[in-house]
Amino acid sequence: MLILPNAKEPFVLYCDASKMGLGGVLMQKGRMVDYASRQLKTHDKNYPTHDLELAVVV
Repeated sequence: MLILPNAKEPFVLYCDASKMGLGGVLMQKGRMVDYASRQLKTHDKNYPTHDLELAVVV
């Protein structure tokens, strides 16, 4: 965690997926709270992009 979040303020989640990897950034008031990313495994590359982007959120 990069900053201590305030539960009373809204959060914004940015996510992206490609045929190489997944990534997401959680932000609050324009500041990065946390991030995550990973490369796709061979079997993950068979999923459509919209399924991969949903996987970032989950």
